[in-house]
This record gives sequence, structure tokens and C-alpha cells, in this order.
Amino acid sequence: MKPIFNILSAGLIALFISVEVSAQSKEKVQAKCGLLWEVSGKGMKAPSYLFGTYHLIGKNFLDTLPAIMRHFSKAQTVVGEVVMEDEMAMAQKLMPMMLLKDNSLDKILSDREFAEIDSFLKVKTSMNLSMLNGMKPAAVQIMLVAMLAPKNISPENPALDMFFQTEAKKAGKNVVGFETAEQQGALLFNQSLSRQKDLLLKTVRENARMMRESQELFHYYKNQDLEAIEKAFSSNEDYTPEEMDAMLAQRNKVWIKVMPEMMNKSSVFFAVGAGHLVGREGLINSLRELGYTLKPVF
Repeated sequence: MKPIFNILSAGLIALFISVEVSAQSKEKVQAKCGLLWEVSGKGMKAPSYLFGTYHLIGKNFLDTLPAIMRHFSKAQTVVGEVVMEDEMAMAQKLMPMMLLKDNSLDKILSDREFAEIDSFLKVKTSMNLSMLNGMKPAAVQIMLVAMLAPKNISPENPALDMFFQTEAKKAGKNVVGFETAEQQGALLFNQSLSRQKDLLLKTVRENARMMRESQELFHYYKNQDLEAIEKAFSSNEDYTPEEMDAMLAQRNKVWIKVMPEMMNKSSVFFAVGAGHLVGREGLINSLRELGYTLKPVF
């Protein structure tokens, strides 16, 4: 089961960025570009920093962006969406949410649908769908999303979120998560099975489009173009407005309530999916509405 979990774990991360960015409002942030933002004002003793990550880009992306690590070194606390743990710990927390209870994929899917997904899975992973028969449709979909998305992470080139937290721990900084792994998992795996089935079939049947859009997002991110990221996904039709609201806006509202207290205590480096930064209910605009000054750091 461990190899399967490794794939699912990567898929979980992949879906976070695709869903989070696609949920944005069509309103634009005040600056077109910039992944790193300085937060100051309201009596803060030292500025904090807000950085938008892409969960499938490795730390080597930072090699040409020395300003990011320079400001990262100033912070006493590093905050991510969730505290990253080793694979076994994550498996223990997430795997129960991924498993079907008293059901199986071959019962949820028609024979034709099962064969369709099985054929696609074999091409992408060399696995048979029967190997995942006890998994929820959402778990299989997330795995396939990861397969379709461009990525450059590896053990030697860890994803940005993991890299920041690892470096923070090495430097003796506090590492905090806005959410628990269980909370994130609930967002993805607690939908109705019929909805999960629909999304799985859509991923298989529209994989060429999804692959193209993932490649575009990868390009926009590397160019630090938040406006292009927002535009690219503002017409998203894969998820309902209610699903988008739960995945992005509602989470932002919870986070924004605790950020001021964190920043009052010490300088903080926030590293969350880039989609959380933009839009009317994004963190950049929300912090400004609270009276903070935000400016991009290039």
C-alpha cells in the first residue's frame, strides 16, 4: 500500500493548487506580478512576509530568487497550510479518509465506466483499477491529477512547502500549520460518492484539457504572474461555486482571523498556495482591508 500512498499524497498536493487557484474571483489584485509580499503596519514591530507556493515545484525554483530566502531568514515563525510530516504519519491520518466503507469502485461504477478508467490508469501508471478497488473515487482522481500535472520535485529537489518547513526547523524557527491534515483531507474525501464519481470520470475524459491547463499554470507561476494565474482559472467549470467557496474563501476567512495575532508576536513567513493570495477574498486584499500595508518584493 505504501507505493500507492506515495502517489496519492502527491496527488493531494496537486489538487490543492489546481482547486485553490481556480476558485478565485475575477477581480484583480493591485499588482500583476510577484509571489512574495511584505506585510507591515498596524504597529507591527517587524514586517512579515506572504509567499505563494506551487506545491509541485521544487526548491531549485528559488535559486534565481535570492530575495525570497533573504526575507525568509528574517522570520522567526514559518506558517504553512499544514505542518508537513513524514510519509508514514501522513498515511495514518489520510488513508482512512481515502478508503470506502462497505463499498467498492466496481459497485459505484458501471462496467463500462470501470473499464474506461482502468484503461486510462494502465496507460498512466501501469496499474489496474482493481488494485484500487477499495479506494474512494476522489482518491483515484487525485492520483490521476498528479499524473497529468507538470512537476519537478524529487527527494533531492523537495516541494517548496516542505523545503520551507524543513529549513525552518533546521534554523530553530517555529513551524505552524493553519490546518490539520485531517481538515484538508475532509475537504477532498467527504463529498458524496456520486459527485466523486463524476469528477473522476471528468478527469479521465477531459485529461488533455486538464494537462494543457496545468502546463499553462506551471508557466504562469514560474513567471510570478498572479494576474495570469487568476485569469487562467476564472472561467473554471470543473467545480461548483459551493465547492470553490469551501476550498478557498472559507479557509481564507479562518486564516485571516489568526494572522494578526501571529504577526504581532513575531515576524512570520507565510507559505501557502498562490491561489490564496489573489481575488477579492484573497489574503492580499483581506489584509489590506484590515489596514495592513502590502507591497510586492522582487
